[in-house]
Amino acid sequence: MNAKKQSSEGKKQEDHERGPDEPHGAAPVTINPTENNLTLNPGDGHTETIIVTVPASPGGPGYRNVKLVATGATAVFVVSITPPSYGPLPNAESHQLKFEVTFRGVAPCAENEQVFVGSLDVIADDRLVAQKRVRIVVPACPREQVVYSYSVKFICGEQPECPCECTSVRPGTYATEINIHNYHENEVKVAKRITPVVLAGVVIGREPRVAGPRATDRIILPPHSATMDDCCRLGELLLGGKTPSPMALTIGFLEITSPEELAVSAVYTVSDLKSGAVSIDVEQIMVARMKLPRPEPTQPPAPPTVPPPDHH
Repeated sequence: MNAKKQSSEGKKQEDHERGPDEPHGAAPVTINPTENNLTLNPGDGHTETIIVTVPASPGGPGYRNVKLVATGATAVFVVSITPPSYGPLPNAESHQLKFEVTFRGVAPCAENEQVFVGSLDVIADDRLVAQKRVRIVVPACPREQVVYSYSVKFICGEQPECPCECTSVRPGTYATEINIHNYHENEVKVAKRITPVVLAGVVIGREPRVAGPRATDRIILPPHSATMDDCCRLGELLLGGKTPSPMALTIGFLEITSPEELAVSAVYTVSDLKSGAVSIDVEQIMVARMKLPRPEPTQPPAPPTVPPPDHH
C-alpha cells in the first residue's frame, strides 16, 4: 500500500516538473528566440519572426490547432500575430511554425522609466505547451529645461564731433550700467555673451554684415545678491584689458542666460558734448523663456515590475 502511494506521489512530482503541458514521452515544444527584451517609445514599432518547433510524436494524437497568444502586461503592445494559427498538424513529422509578431509602442511615456512583463504562449488544442518571457521598457519622457534669457542693449564711449559721412549715434558721451539681481534662496549660475555691432569705433555689424559674440563670461550669484556690468567691465571683456577714458564708441548686446528667472535692469546715461547736459533712463529688461533638451538621468529610479502571469 505504501509503495503504491509513493509511486503515485512520484508521478505527480514528475508531471509538475514538466512545466507546460506536453504528451507523456514526447519531446517538448520549443519557441525561439526564448525571450524578448524590447525598448519601445510611444509610436515605435518592432516586428519579429518567432519560430515554434513542434517535434514529431509517432503514435501521439497530433495537434488540431496551434496558436501564439500574448498574455500579461505586455499583451497590449502586441498588435498582430500572423498567421493566427496552424493546424491540423500530423504527428508523424516535426513542424517549424513561423509567426510574425508585431509590437507597437502604445503606452505613453511617464516621468520615470516603465517596465512591463508578460509572455508569449504557445497554445495547442487549448493547452499551454511552451512559453517565453517578454519584457518591454518604455523610456521616461524626454525632459526639458527652461532657460531664461535677457538681451540687453548697451552703448558705451564717446562719439566725437566729426565730418564723418555717417555715425551710428549723435555726438555725445554714452554709458550703460546693467544690474543683475538673484532674489532666490539658492545660488544661480549665470552665463553671459557679448555681441558688439560697433567695436572701439569700428562698425562691424552694419547690414548686410552681421556680428557674432566676441566675449563670454560666467558667474555664480549667491542667494539674494546682485552684481553689475558697466562699460568698464564690458570693454575689459571685449578688448582683453583696461579701456582708455574716454572709451571709443562701442555698441552691442549683452545676453544673459540663467536656469532661474532674475531681475535685470539697465541704466543708460548720455552727456551732450557742447552743453554738458546729462540725461538718464532706466529700463527693466524683459525675459525670454527657451526650452532646451535635458540629458536623461544616469541612474533613474528603479521602476516597478509586473510579474509574469501564472498559467499553472
